[in-house]
Amino acid sequence: LNYYNFERYRINGFIDAGNIGLAMLFFGILSIFVISPILTYKYGKRWYCSWVCGCGALAETAGDPFRHLSDKRQIAWKIERWVIHSVLVFAVLMTAAAIYSFFHNNPEGYWLTKTHFVIIISALSLMVMALTFHPKGVFNKISKKNKLAVYIVGGLVIMLSVLAMITDNANILFVDTYTVRWTYGLLIGSIFSGVIGTGFYPIFGNRVWCRFGCPLSAYIGLVQRFKSKFRITTNGGQCISFGNCSTYCEQGIDVRAYAQKGEDIVRSSCVGCGVCSAVCPRGVLKLENSNAPQKINDNPLIFENNIVKINPDV
Repeated sequence: LNYYNFERYRINGFIDAGNIGLAMLFFGILSIFVISPILTYKYGKRWYCSWVCGCGALAETAGDPFRHLSDKRQIAWKIERWVIHSVLVFAVLMTAAAIYSFFHNNPEGYWLTKTHFVIIISALSLMVMALTFHPKGVFNKISKKNKLAVYIVGGLVIMLSVLAMITDNANILFVDTYTVRWTYGLLIGSIFSGVIGTGFYPIFGNRVWCRFGCPLSAYIGLVQRFKSKFRITTNGGQCISFGNCSTYCEQGIDVRAYAQKGEDIVRSSCVGCGVCSAVCPRGVLKLENSNAPQKINDNPLIFENNIVKINPDV
C-alpha cells in the first residue's frame, strides 16, 4: 500500500545506505515472492493474519465484541471474493507502474532497465496464465469463469506493459502515475483500510478490512487455498449443528455447513484463528498441518444415515 517505497529518494536512500540498505530492499522483495509463500505453505494464513499483522491484532482486540456480526450469507462471500481480488489486481498493477516510473526516470541508472522490467512482468503474467491453463497446474481447480478473469488480467498487464515501453511514457492511460498512486493511497490505504476497516466494526464485523480490502490477505489466501499444508479438518458424523463455529467466525465463514458435509475448511479467507475449534462442544473441528489430500466431498455419507441403512429397525 505504501508506494512511497518506490519513489526515487527512497530507492536511492536504500542504495546509498550500502549493504544494509540493499539487504532491506531485497528482504522486502523476498518477503513477498519467497518468504510469504513458504510460510503460508507450512502454516497457512495464520502465520501473518493471526500472528504478525497489526490490523489483525486490532480486529481481535478492539473488534472482538463485534466478531459475530460478520455476514455469513453466500452473497457476502461472492462480494468478498470479487472485491478483495479486484483490490489485489489493482495493487499489483499500481506497484508495477510505480516501479516502472522509477526506471523510466532513470533509464541508464542501473543494470535493470525499463525494458528488462517489462519483459519480467510479461513473463510472470504468462507464467500465471500457463499455470491456470495447464490441467495439472497450481490453479487448475478454479472455475472457468475465474480462469477467464485470469486471462483477461494477464493480457491487460502485458498489453499495458508493452504499450508503456513502446510509447516511452510513464503515464497510465494518459494519467501520470503520481496521481494514480495518490488516489489509490487515499481511497484504499486511508479511507478503506482506515475509516471503513476499523470504524465499521459494529456494522460489518471485526474483519471487514481483512475480508474485503487487504491485498496481502488475498495473495497469501490463494497460496493457502491451493498449496498449503494447513487446514481445519472436520468430522461430520459428530456434528450436531450447534452453530457456535459459524456464529463466532470472524471471517464470515459458515463453518457449520462444511462440518455437516464432512468437508475440510478450504476457504482462502480463513485466518486460522482457531475460535471455531475452541467453541465446538463436540470437538468436530481440528486445526492441523497435514500432507493428506483435502477432504472435499459434495455428497458425503453422514454417520447417522449409515446406521439407518445398516439396521433399518433401529
